[in-house]
Amino acid sequence: MRTGTFCAPLSAAVFTAALLSTVHGQDAPQPIIRVSVDRIQIGAVVTDAKGRHVTDLGMGDFTILDAGKPQAVTSCEYTRLGSAAAPVPASAQAGRAAAMPDMPTHELTRDQVQRSIVFLADDLSFAPTTIPDIRKALQSAIERNLQPGDMAAIIRSSSGNSSLEQFTSDKRLLLESIGKIRWRPESRATANGMLPQGAYAFGVTNPYLTIDSFRRSAMALRYVIPALRDLPGRKAIFLISESFPSGRAYRAVNSLATPVGWLVDQALRAGIVIYGIDPTPLSPVTPDASYDVAADNLAMKSNGFDPERGVTAAQASTQLQGYTQRSLGLQELKRAGLRTLAEGTGGQIAEDTDMSNALARFSADLEGYYLLTYRPTASQKYFDWKHGQPPPFRSVNVSVARTGLHVRSYAGYIAQSDDAVRNTPDHVRTLGLGRAASAALFSPFGATGLHVDLYPVFTLPEPASPELRLLVHIDARDVTFASGDNGRHNADLEVLARAGDDSDKPGEVVSKEVVLHLKDESFAEAMRVGLTYPVTIAAQHPGLYDVRVVVHDAAGSKLGSARGFVEVPDLLKGRLTVSGVLLHNGTDELHRFYREDSLSYMCRVFHAKSVKGEVRIVREGEQVLAVPATVVANGDGSVTLQGVLPLAALAPGLYSLQAVANEDAGGETASSQWTDFEIAN
Repeated sequence: MRTGTFCAPLSAAVFTAALLSTVHGQDAPQPIIRVSVDRIQIGAVVTDAKGRHVTDLGMGDFTILDAGKPQAVTSCEYTRLGSAAAPVPASAQAGRAAAMPDMPTHELTRDQVQRSIVFLADDLSFAPTTIPDIRKALQSAIERNLQPGDMAAIIRSSSGNSSLEQFTSDKRLLLESIGKIRWRPESRATANGMLPQGAYAFGVTNPYLTIDSFRRSAMALRYVIPALRDLPGRKAIFLISESFPSGRAYRAVNSLATPVGWLVDQALRAGIVIYGIDPTPLSPVTPDASYDVAADNLAMKSNGFDPERGVTAAQASTQLQGYTQRSLGLQELKRAGLRTLAEGTGGQIAEDTDMSNALARFSADLEGYYLLTYRPTASQKYFDWKHGQPPPFRSVNVSVARTGLHVRSYAGYIAQSDDAVRNTPDHVRTLGLGRAASAALFSPFGATGLHVDLYPVFTLPEPASPELRLLVHIDARDVTFASGDNGRHNADLEVLARAGDDSDKPGEVVSKEVVLHLKDESFAEAMRVGLTYPVTIAAQHPGLYDVRVVVHDAAGSKLGSARGFVEVPDLLKGRLTVSGVLLHNGTDELHRFYREDSLSYMCRVFHAKSVKGEVRIVREGEQVLAVPATVVANGDGSVTLQGVLPLAALAPGLYSLQAVANEDAGGETASSQWTDFEIAN
């Protein structure tokens, strides 16, 4: 097995070859955004009082302030992207059926691409009741708002199988991808019957859940933005989230970029506009008859009251008077990241709850933009920072002299010059990885030549040595087999795996060669259930890991990829902790079952003095089954939860299984883990 180290920020530099395999033909000239000591380029959109684009402005109409100081505009170009599609009113949409494409759309050549759009569905924030409307709105946007020169991708923040997360102009692929959006057990919007992932106490709000879930959402955005840099056309991200509570500042008190400021800088360099959409239905901001003052512990504590002492009449009045303010404040807190990213990249945030209309308006808003260039004055002072120190964030403000006009542009940039040439890093070549394979390993978009599924779990084979165990499932029907001696079926695959955290620290990469010489019986079984191979990566420290795998079939020149998340707990804290959950039915077809099958599950529980186990099965946010689990002591301070579940009573579909461990003494402390599975027809 080869091992090596990659740096996470290199993703945009090395993934381009694989990503653009869906865009055939010769490169066409595309606007390139530059940030350097002698030239800053920045995009801007100008609209009138009615929101219509203004396209007849010149250099003299613009004023640019860099860190509050006026700059001389040296170039002003307006790029028009054809006629904008007018938004379809909701009433008109309701009166006619959606027009399904009669046949798959032919993929575009690179010079035909006008716009590259990512629909980033933050399913880690979705409530079960919201998802049907989200699917419906996305379907409407794909069918009605995408234009002939558009490429699009639908990315889920929870990731998983990325075979459908690809850029394409084929509407059928995009519509199929929409069907993969569903409620996630680790969502910030929990559902009835599911213990929050990683929770340690029943009945107590667990900040770990929200923080961990939001970090996963932010990691998805951190990968998508740089990865769009080399794509053609006008680039946009439609960020759909019910809660994205990031900070409102782009620049910290030490003049460095905040995490949001870093995203804005990357969006500027890639020429990306972000639009924020909150699909949460309207909820009352005044209390109704069902509001229980005494049960609102959060309001009690925020007002300095002790819930355990009861509620006086004066305290109840104070809480009722502040209900509306608290409701509006919580709503804005959840939208803070959407607003900050939209305002910081020249986009917009939907202020209404009609997601279909919002997507239509935002699609029409991509009709064109100005590209402004200026030479920053005294730039050597802030571009030439001391060695080893991060560069500062420079705030930018763009305005126009003509009255009645509004400018949307970028909030600023990090004073660091672009590299003139971005080559494949030396350590990529040292590992012997091809450009396309290494690119797919870092790309947030799927490589689709092979259908690959990934099931990552946390395990502890030895004390103080946690591991990430990756179960990689490959659809053998996509693999290129050659006839060998004695009638065997031969194939040679390479499995690459990478585990990185949410920082810019290096992530470990391992490679495993898989050589197949299958007899007829084994070949037939592989064609039926696929191939499964384990890959192990050491967990360097506790925390959240973003795991990616790529399978390379050299004989068929095919790549397949998948992505997932694993949370490695800090076992030194001595808390009750559940490992990843393994499911199987006795074959290599992991996590895919039939109604006549029995599902076997197993996981370990650490720091388990005396526990009870339970498994819960949930579909679309509703619990459908809860049964006790068998607890087996391992003799090392841990226990194993295991059991077998018949599936005959469950309908075909996608499910989540959660393993829960409770301490016997009072049942107040618990820990859980979940995994997905499918019951096929």
